[in-house]
Amino acid sequence: MINRDAILKRISGIDDKIFLSKVIDKALKAQNSHCITSTDFLDPYQSNIIKKSIGDNSGVNCVFYGGYTGAEREIAIFCPQGMSISDFHTYEYPLKVIEVKWKSRISLTHRDFLGSLMGLGIKREKIGDILLEDDICRIIVISEIAEYLEYNLLKVGNANVEVTLTDVGEIQPQDRNFKEIKVSVASLRLDCIASSGFGISRSKIGEFIKGDKVSLNWEKISSLTKQVSEGDTISIRGKGRVIVDKIGAMTKKGRISITLLKYL
Repeated sequence: MINRDAILKRISGIDDKIFLSKVIDKALKAQNSHCITSTDFLDPYQSNIIKKSIGDNSGVNCVFYGGYTGAEREIAIFCPQGMSISDFHTYEYPLKVIEVKWKSRISLTHRDFLGSLMGLGIKREKIGDILLEDDICRIIVISEIAEYLEYNLLKVGNANVEVTLTDVGEIQPQDRNFKEIKVSVASLRLDCIASSGFGISRSKIGEFIKGDKVSLNWEKISSLTKQVSEGDTISIRGKGRVIVDKIGAMTKKGRISITLLKYL
């Protein structure tokens, strides 16, 4: 059974406690009412909090879904103990896809789409992944806002757009484009790794860290000396993100060989 007090006791940050308390309410409803419940969209950091704190608790099963395999932003779905979503034959994922088209000669970015959505009063947690191609953008959203966007999203950036709705399940896994960066570093400190990955001086990285612009595995980090591990993701607001793909052997000069993958 879910023990709210025991779960929250293990969480230190007040914001994380507030967030997790709301999620526990969803899980308890599934447990006690024998129904399926779900959250809004979560970023990977929030998903990790749920996995570590609740996971497949003895009173509820939890799965994550973002509209397609490999989605970054997902919802958490809770169903009663001993059952899975497939047992609820009438269950429909509370997600829709809005397909946005415009004249191909106009170049639009992810930021353009996100800005237009939020300009309509849509909260970030109602928006999942934004999948942008040459002349079409597929945006996964919570179903309750889909129809509103169909009729009110008329312009993105400087482009007039047309919006249609489709169901999830038709989106294929997305290929991620990376630039491979092989370097040797003096240490596995966050500022050192980030400097190599983003091509920015360590002093500037230090300013970003102190300005709360740097996240490690989607958690804001304030320490320059935080140690980085293989598989970690480093994000800098407005600069993108880098994955620590491989930590290799020590070189003859006492430096550490690493391979980074920078999102393009």
